Formats: sequence, structure tokens, C-alpha cells
Amino acid sequence: MSRESLGVIVPTLNSAKTLDWTLCALQNQQGCAVRVLVVDSGSTDGTLEICGRWGLPTTFVPPGSLYRAVNEGMRSLDTEWVTYLNSDDYVYPASYERLLDFGRKTGASLVYGDCDFIDREGRFMFRWHAASPTQLPATFRKGVLGFSQPSAIYRRDLFLELGGFDERYRHVADFVFFSQAAFAGHILRRIPAPSVAAFRLHRDQLSTREAEIVRTETFSHMDGQGMRPWLRDHFSVLNWRLANLPNYLTRLRFLAR
Repeated sequence: MSRESLGVIVPTLNSAKTLDWTLCALQNQQGCAVRVLVVDSGSTDGTLEICGRWGLPTTFVPPGSLYRAVNEGMRSLDTEWVTYLNSDDYVYPASYERLLDFGRKTGASLVYGDCDFIDREGRFMFRWHAASPTQLPATFRKGVLGFSQPSAIYRRDLFLELGGFDERYRHVADFVFFSQAAFAGHILRRIPAPSVAAFRLHRDQLSTREAEIVRTETFSHMDGQGMRPWLRDHFSVLNWRLANLPNYLTRLRFLAR
């Protein structure tokens, strides 16, 4: 059983509809010490009252940038491992224990796993199979994040070395951060199934509505870093996507409703 500590930032802005799910999952993690800090950007819908009911500390960061909120929260943590979890996602009870143990055993700087997708009401839709560590460089050079952000934890030293999440980006600072970690030579490891987290999918998500901005930001970063896919990258990413083909179809049908 791992007793290593993990700090989790939960950024919020009028998150009352789903926040209880997230905080309940975090407060009931098994086998590890989890420190939760809610970083709020001016909620007026009862979000802060929910945090008070769970006995969790909150801090204020002005609205306008998710990544600024995450960065400011993480810099206040002193735990060995850190991550952030959006206020409509959640993790399963043994997930952080599993991730921490695997990180310790493998000497990794970042550990990730598979992620379930759920609908607005929390119903299971599909399991997203994360790319293997050997496939990740190919996914990054193709402009794709090979795993879901809620399913990853990383050492605080890595966060500090990379300067946190790049606040110039509205949507893709996760992709930038994780790809920088990989190409800087840090050890990234994937834990085996089952899934470690659940990502809530709905049609009015900001990243869905602003898909063109997501693409523009992704390729702007890639151009700036001179990231170009190698020939074998196309085959590696194709194999990974084929493993997730039924999930792509489920997602497309859901978003097309």
C-alpha cells in the first residue's frame, strides 16, 4: 500500500452541478494521502458552499485562464506528486494508489492509464485505450495526445522543471506539457487496465465548440518546435486508433445527435 502523497488541484467556475461527484471521489481515495485544493474563479452558483461542506480549502484566481488557475494552485503544493482534475470528472477509489505505486516501482516522472468516457448524467459510454509509452512520441509528432489528462499524475519536480502549463494556450497546454516531458527524456509509463478516471463528455464543452482553436493552437506549437511526423509515426498512430475505432464511432454518434 502506498502512503506517498499526491496534490490535486480542482479548478472551478460555477461547477455546482458536478462538483460533488469529483470531490467525493477525491475524498475517498484508498491507500494514499491526497491533498485537494480547489482553485475558484468567481463562482456564484453554490460551488464554494459545496467545498465548505466537504471541508476543503479554496483559493481565488481571476477568471480567464484554466491553466493559470492550475499553475497557481500547483505552485502552492508541497507534495511529491501532483495533478489536476476538472470539476466534472472523477477518479476511481484505488486509482491514485495504483498510479503512485507504479510510479515508485518504475521510477517514472509521469504515470497514466486508460480513461472511461461518461455522459452528462455519469453513464458509461466507452473506455479510451491509452497509447503505450513507445507510441507516445508518434502521437505527439502527429499532434495527438495519446492519453486523457484526468488519467495522469506527475512529479512536482517535473512540473517545476517545465515551468508548469503554458498559459499562452487556451486549450492545449496539456498536450504541450506532456509532449515536452516526453521529448526531454523523462520516463512516462502506462499502468495496465482497468481505467483510472472518468471524463464527462457533452456537446456543449468548450473544447468541442472551439475545435478550430484547438487545432490552430496544436499546430502552432508543433510548428514552433519543428515537430514533424516520421513515416513510421503514421503506422504507429494508425494502430493505436484502430484499437479505439469503436470508441471513435460511439463518440461521433453521440456528438452528432
